[in-house]
Amino acid sequence: MAKFIMSLGDVAYDVLQLEAARRYITIQELLRAVIIPEWVEQNPPPQKALAQRLALALVRS
Repeated sequence: MAKFIMSLGDVAYDVLQLEAARRYITIQELLRAVIIPEWVEQNPPPQKALAQRLALALVRS
């Protein structure tokens, strides 16, 4: 399994800590279950994004 280390500024950490506490989970659980899935959904891989743009161009022409 691949692993990574993340550094956060104090303000960002405080925001995550408050949100995790509000949900009664840890910051790690918040990142794994909420933050990362939302980011992946909003930021598709470049190939998928390009395919969507090309499909729109084909529909318009």
